Amino acid sequence: MSVKIDKFLTKKELPEFFRQLADAIEKGGEGELSCADDFQKLKISVRDEFGQVSLQAKIKSSKECLPDFDTLDDGKHVQPSKPRYKELKKRMGNSFKVLFKMIHQGQVPPKGAVESFLADSKLMVEYPGYGDPYYEIYTKACADFAAAFESGDIGTLNEAVDILVHQKGHCHAKYK
Repeated sequence: MSVKIDKFLTKKELPEFFRQLADAIEKGGEGELSCADDFQKLKISVRDEFGQVSLQAKIKSSKECLPDFDTLDDGKHVQPSKPRYKELKKRMGNSFKVLFKMIHQGQVPPKGAVESFLADSKLMVEYPGYGDPYYEIYTKACADFAAAFESGDIGTLNEAVDILVHQKGHCHAKYK
């Protein structure tokens, strides 16, 4: 699993973020730094943008990084908010690139990449106004892709991924 952090800080707040990150790596963290101690990959980008520090970090871990539910002060659970559509599409693009390249090189892609792409696809079709007329046929194409992956047949996977590319092209021509 991975956690993405994207926020603006002042230059004075930046050292405190790094202190919190260091503590989370040494002792375990909370919230967005909850899996820092179990990271497989840690990528940090810091830029000064007009006097504000843009911080982007990605912590990739082998375990679930954030709880499935957030707890409110009154003890009730709520689903965490959906990611911004743009972030979701970028994440989908990254996983799909791996799927597409590996399949066209005759290799079965890793299960994690397939699961990530399919989970994000399921979430994507919940966003209204971004290609709703294509969502049903796209969902079917994803189901066919999942079945092709389960079969392990590279020829069937190749056909299924090409159908996804076709669906994506049609939708993006109108709704990018």
